[in-house]
Amino acid sequence: MFRWFLPTLFAVIVGLLVLLGSLLPIPTLASLRADLLSGAAVIASFAMVLAFANVLRVHFGRLVAKQAKSVHATGQRFASLILLLSAIASFVLVLLQGPEGIASQTIVEGVLIPGQSALLALTAVTLVLTGARILRTRWRASSVLFLVVALLVLWTTVGIGTPSGIGMPSGIGTPALVYPGILETVMRFVNAVATGGMRGLLLGVALGTVITGLRIIVGIDRPHSGG
Repeated sequence: MFRWFLPTLFAVIVGLLVLLGSLLPIPTLASLRADLLSGAAVIASFAMVLAFANVLRVHFGRLVAKQAKSVHATGQRFASLILLLSAIASFVLVLLQGPEGIASQTIVEGVLIPGQSALLALTAVTLVLTGARILRTRWRASSVLFLVVALLVLWTTVGIGTPSGIGMPSGIGTPALVYPGILETVMRFVNAVATGGMRGLLLGVALGTVITGLRIIVGIDRPHSGG
């Protein structure tokens, strides 16, 4: 009983206090809410440190474990070695200089941002290839719409055929140069659809978060106690 009752009771009390501190203009509740959120941030930070240590432990164990000599095993060891070196170096540099240090900013601008750009580029190409494969197996209106939207997003993002002076670099194609209104019309359509989709996703995430929080507060869900 106490295995699930005490964690559930603690979660319900803390959730109610945070909710009341956010809704009611009472200074005591607001101060208590801030203290609880600060404690949650400390616990989350400690959990991140434990997760970081667990990643190092797993990859260090993979590096020193005796494995059969093969190309796959060698590749795994090399990847683990690169991950260990980069993780330890980044942690030490940020620990010594802080997040605003020169080395930290160099890592962000020279590694993280280019990596994110490369992943976004791969995502765009993957969407187009997925649309082409869908058309080969299932020729439907939804498949054609998916491929058309993916191509439009890729076109407006990369800037192919985009004349200079409208917020994108000069492209190498000709459609927007011959018909100047094409790109503007396409971008308005894509921005409207993308904005509506993002707002729908954000509303869904917000409603899901609220419902999940309410289910935990009333004790229906007990993820903290395995229930």
